[in-house]
Amino acid sequence: MNIKSLNIVTVAISTLLLIGCQTTTSAPPSDIPQIDNIVTLIPDIPDSDGDGVLDDIDECPETPPSVVVDAKGCLIEVYTSGLEMEFNGFFPPMSSQLPAIYNEDFITMVKSLNEYPKANVFIFGHVAANEINQDSLARNRALIVKNTLASQHGIDAKRMRTYDCSNNIFVENTDNIDRNFKALNNESIESKHSRVTLKASSSVQDLTNLEYDYYIEIYGEYAKYCELFE
Repeated sequence: MNIKSLNIVTVAISTLLLIGCQTTTSAPPSDIPQIDNIVTLIPDIPDSDGDGVLDDIDECPETPPSVVVDAKGCLIEVYTSGLEMEFNGFFPPMSSQLPAIYNEDFITMVKSLNEYPKANVFIFGHVAANEINQDSLARNRALIVKNTLASQHGIDAKRMRTYDCSNNIFVENTDNIDRNFKALNNESIESKHSRVTLKASSSVQDLTNLEYDYYIEIYGEYAKYCELFE
């Protein structure tokens, strides 16, 4: 073997040794602990009422579906346009016949009720503490208004509910609720109770389920102190 051939063989052997170094992987000793990526798991906190606010921070945990809530999970009151109407009619002592002075008021009420055919009508009959047969008198006063709206003005009776309030819910300021109060020469405390209060709403369906503070303020006392009878 000449020198030239020996050099070629030496180079070839060196190349093979280099290739072997690059392709061989040594397994780590079995006594060295392996370190894996650790994923931190967040506890699965439920949202029981489905309002987007987790139960652990939800201060109103039973909000109904499809409502707007704030960061605490409580209802945001959103008022839409509709009908909210109130009428007060005052009666002579021991009478259930509403004075004719209210005929124009009925025309106004009927016009609004016809514009909002789905609005509900709540009629509350009251009596003064010095009137006798309070239950029947309060109910008769509510019924006279209901029957007048139904028989004379064509308002569907199914839209109207009547309540017996007896002498509950004291009216202090008559100047703001009835323009005819003084025209009827009513001045005594008792005359403020001898009345019917009618409320109509396109939003309120049931006085036992008032969801918003706005409606609780308007209807809350009537829902608490008045008895539904028809």
